[in-house]
Amino acid sequence: MIPKIQMDTIDEKIIKMLSANARESFATIGKSVDLSAPAVGKRVKQLEEKGFILGYSLHLNHEKFGVNVKAYINLKIHQSSTLRTASNQIKNIEEVQRCDRITGEDSLCILAYFKSNKDLVTLLERISQYGVPNTNIILES
Repeated sequence: MIPKIQMDTIDEKIIKMLSANARESFATIGKSVDLSAPAVGKRVKQLEEKGFILGYSLHLNHEKFGVNVKAYINLKIHQSSTLRTASNQIKNIEEVQRCDRITGEDSLCILAYFKSNKDLVTLLERISQYGVPNTNIILES
C-alpha cells in the first residue's frame, strides 16, 4: 500500500490562498500563517515537489479576444480503434480548450471557443470524420 503524504494546516492555508490568487506574495501569505516569506516559499516548493501543486494558470477574458461562442461537444466515436487518434488530433485544434475521454454512450467531451457560429460549424464538420457530434452551446458561465 502506498503511504499517503500528509499536509498540515499551514500547508492547507497556503494552498487555499494560492488557489484564490496564484500571484499572492509569499510575504502576504506568511503574515496570514505566521511564517516568514522564505519559509512560505520553501513550503510551496515542497508542495510542488510532492505533487500537491501541479502548476499555475491564467484566467482570461475570452470576450476581449473576440470569443462569442462557447460550446461543449460530445463526440460518439465511430470505431473504438480511432478513439486515441481522434483525441490526439482534436486536442491540437486551436479552438479546443479541453478534450476529455468520458464514460457513457459518448467517447469524448470537448470544450471549444469560437469567434462565430460559422467557426463552430467548421469544427463540427472537421471532427465528424471521427464520430457523431452532439453540441451544447454555453449561454452563461
